[in-house]
Amino acid sequence: MFNFKLQTVLDVRKTLEDKVLQEFSRQQKELQRENEQLQSIQRQKMALIDELRNVQGKTVNVSEIIMNAEYIKQCLKSEALQKEQVRKTARVAGIKKDALLDAIKKRKSMEILKTRQCNQHQSDLNLLERTAIDEMALVRHNRKKEK
Repeated sequence: MFNFKLQTVLDVRKTLEDKVLQEFSRQQKELQRENEQLQSIQRQKMALIDELRNVQGKTVNVSEIIMNAEYIKQCLKSEALQKEQVRKTARVAGIKKDALLDAIKKRKSMEILKTRQCNQHQSDLNLLERTAIDEMALVRHNRKKEK
């Protein structure tokens, strides 16, 4: 029976990888929410611009045009702030991704070590078995010679 001496280290690395994966997933969802909010602001801005374009050639109160233009300015400011928020969130997501890749590498290196040690253990057992079989065959052969 093969007993990997570093099994606890491997288990800890698997647990850490799972934890980092959950953090990465949460960050990805946060990034998606921020992007959706940015798209919502951009759609709102485009709707206001289209509304302003549709006013051309019609008789409209100047205060409505001014109010619409102010809303567009607010949307532009909101859009700039949201773009910055998306950049920050994407940066954090990149850091989480790097941490996840690092955790995966560490776990895989331990798994490779475990596999190698298991294969070596199996080879050693096979060698012992072959040696025992060879010795038994040699003993039988010597017994036959004596008779």
